[in-house]
This record gives sequence, structure tokens and C-alpha cells, in this order.
Amino acid sequence: MIETDKRKAVFLLHQEGQPVREIARLLGLSRNTVRLIIRQGGAPPPPHPRADKQTLDEELLRRLYQECQGRMVRVHEKLVEEEGVTVTYSTLKRRLRELGISHPPKTRCQRVPDEPGVEMQHDTSPYQVELAGRRVPLIASLIYLRYSKRRYLKFYRAFDRSK
Repeated sequence: MIETDKRKAVFLLHQEGQPVREIARLLGLSRNTVRLIIRQGGAPPPPHPRADKQTLDEELLRRLYQECQGRMVRVHEKLVEEEGVTVTYSTLKRRLRELGISHPPKTRCQRVPDEPGVEMQHDTSPYQVELAGRRVPLIASLIYLRYSKRRYLKFYRAFDRSK
């Protein structure tokens, strides 16, 4: 969309006798855009009236979704054939998702109750540590207790998870 000031400038330069090519070069517009603005008299085009959004009855959608056992294509067919509602499939699908009928709304995160000693994470990772001037391979055993937010770390030369 071209700003109103730029449109006025195009129209004023045209009225002063500037050629279309020169106006386009000065204002950084294409020649077709300059010609269109001149044809419109420098005024912005009238806004297109937007059609009202289509309203779909929530109870009807819920009932049809249950009857059709979750098959959205069949819900669309029934709406068009039996109920006489003209709606595109994509609109129906979006509306069912918005209402939480086809997919339950996603929650941001899941709350898990913390109980002492129940939830812990154990990690064993290899490290290269310098001891007495030599690089020695060690295994770090880290336990994180979620309830108390405590961490325990111990290094081993060898670590066997099976024991």
C-alpha cells in the first residue's frame, strides 16, 4: 500500500507536467504504479467491504461431531447436505479446533506433583580431567533430586550402570 503523502506527490508531479518515467525514478515506484495512482486521481482506493464472518452454531457442531464419530469430512458433508449451511472445509476445521471439539486445547506445561525421593534424574557423562599434568578419562555420576533441588556429583574411573 502506497502512503497518502506519496500518492499526493505523484499526482502533483503529474499535474506539473513531469513524465511518468521521471516520477517513478524520483519516488522509487514502478511506472505501472504511477499510472494507476494518476488514474485514481491521487486518492487512495476505497476500502473493500469485508463480508461478515460466518457463524456456526456450537451445539450443532458438537452434535454432528459426535454423530460422525470424529470424521470431519462427514461433518462437512452433513452440514452442507442436511443442514443447508454453506461453509468451506477449512473454515469448519478451524472452527472445530477453536472450540476444542476436534483437538483439545494445548496446555503450556504439565504440573507434576513433587514427592520426596520419587522424582530424580541420574546422568553419567564421560569427561577428560587433567590430574597431575595428565588428561585422565573419568565418568561423572550426577543425581538431581527434583523435590529438594539438590545435586550430587561424584567422579569414577569406571562406572557400570547395571550394578
